[in-house]
Amino acid sequence: MPDRGGLFDPLYATESVLASTDDTAWLQAMLDVEAAIARAGAKAGLVPAASADAITASCVAGDFDAADIGRRAVASATWIVPLVAELRARVPASARGFVHLGATSQDVIDTAMSLVVARTIDVIAPVLLDVATSLADLTRAHRNTLQIGRTLLQHAAPTTFGLVCAGWLTGVDEALVDLDRIRRDRLAVQFGGAVGTLAAYGDDGAHLAALVADELDLVAPTMPWHTTRVRIDEAAAALGIVAGSLAGIAGDVALLSGSDVGEVAEGAPGGSSSMPYKRNPSRAVLVTACTHQVPALVATMLAAAAQEHQRAAGRWQAEWPTMTSLLRLVGSAATHARSMLSDLAVDARRMRTNLDAAGDVVLADAVVARLAPALGRTRAASVVAEAAARAVRAGTTMRVALVDLAPDAASIEFPGPEDCLGATTTWIDRALAAHDEIARLAARPRDASATTQERMPR
Repeated sequence: MPDRGGLFDPLYATESVLASTDDTAWLQAMLDVEAAIARAGAKAGLVPAASADAITASCVAGDFDAADIGRRAVASATWIVPLVAELRARVPASARGFVHLGATSQDVIDTAMSLVVARTIDVIAPVLLDVATSLADLTRAHRNTLQIGRTLLQHAAPTTFGLVCAGWLTGVDEALVDLDRIRRDRLAVQFGGAVGTLAAYGDDGAHLAALVADELDLVAPTMPWHTTRVRIDEAAAALGIVAGSLAGIAGDVALLSGSDVGEVAEGAPGGSSSMPYKRNPSRAVLVTACTHQVPALVATMLAAAAQEHQRAAGRWQAEWPTMTSLLRLVGSAATHARSMLSDLAVDARRMRTNLDAAGDVVLADAVVARLAPALGRTRAASVVAEAAARAVRAGTTMRVALVDLAPDAASIEFPGPEDCLGATTTWIDRALAAHDEIARLAARPRDASATTQERMPR
C-alpha cells in the first residue's frame, strides 16, 4: 500500500484519512494489538504485569522501520513474522516469551484492520455529518424554491430544490447511520490462535479474547472469524453505500452547474489552463473521481470472502490494500463533498426561468386532477395526454390545445407550478426531523454499552 505524500494524495487521499490509513497507522494498529494481548494476559494472570508493561512500552510505531518490515514480510506473506521478531528484540529477555502469546499472524492483522477501519470511520463520520448539516441548511433555505424536476435527463414535473436537497440529505444520513452501526456493533477483535481454538490458553481462551476486545474498544465476536469475512465485508459495503450517496450529489451538482442549466455553482469554482472564463465544478469532479473507483474495490472485498479452511491462501492478503484504498477514497470524497456543499451558490431565479421554459406541459398531472370531476379520471387523462402531445408538436401551450379538445377545460382554474408539489412539505419535514435526531445522537460520546434504542435510528 502506498505511503503518504504522493502526487495523487491531495486529490484521492486527503490528509485526515491518510493519517489513519498510512503505513504508520497500520503498523501502530498491529502493535496496539500485540500490546493488548499482553495486557489482557496480565489481567487474566497469565502474563507477568512487568512483562506486559514492557511490551506495551515497546509498541511504538515510530521506533520501527515500516519499509524494512515490509521488505522482510515478503518471505512469509505477512508483516507479523518480522514485526514480532523485531518486537521481541526490543523488550527485556524476561518478557520475550510473552510477546504474541497464543496468537497467530491473522489474529493481529485482522484485529489491526478492525482498528484501522474503526479509527478511520471516526475521522469520516464527522465529515459526513458536516455534509448532512449543509444539506439540511439548503433544504430549509430552499423548501419553497421552485425547480423543474428531471427524469432521464429530460424535463419532468415541478419540484422544489429543497425537496431535492432533502433527498440528498436522507441518503447521506442513512449511510451515516449504517456506518455508525458498523463502528459500534460489527468491528470485532480476531483472536483464535493458529486454527481458531486458541489452544495456548486452554479453557481461558474465550475469556482472554473478550479481554483483548475490551482493551481495544472492539466487539468481542461469537467466535474467531478467520475465514468468515462477513464483518469486514459489511464494512466495505457500508463504505460503498456512503460513496454512492456522495456520488449522486456530486453528479447532480455538476449537471446543475452546467452552462446551459446554471442553477447552482460551487462557491470556489476551478479554473482552466486554456480557458480563463471557465468556472468548473472542481470539487464535484473530485468527489466523482474518488467514488468512481469504489465499486470495484467493494467487489474485490466481496470476491475475497470465499476463503479456504482456517486461513486463506491469497484472498485474505488481498483485503489489506483494498480496504486501505476504500477508506482513503471514501474519506476523501466526503471531504471534497463537504467543501462543495458548504458554499454552494443557488440561483433561484435561474431555476424559475428554466421551469417556465419547460412550458405548461409539465403541469399535466395537476390538470388531470382538476378536469377529472367534469370528464372522469380516465377521459381527463386521455385528453390531457393528447393536448400535451399536440402542444409539443405545434410549439404551442397545452392549455390552448386542451380547450380545443375539451371545451370544458376552459372553465377550470389552470394550475401553476406551486400547485403541483403534492407531499413535498411533508417529505421535507420528515427528512429534517430524521436528520435532527441523527445529529443529536451523533453528538453524544460513543458508548459501546448503549442499547440499540439509544443509538442512531436504524
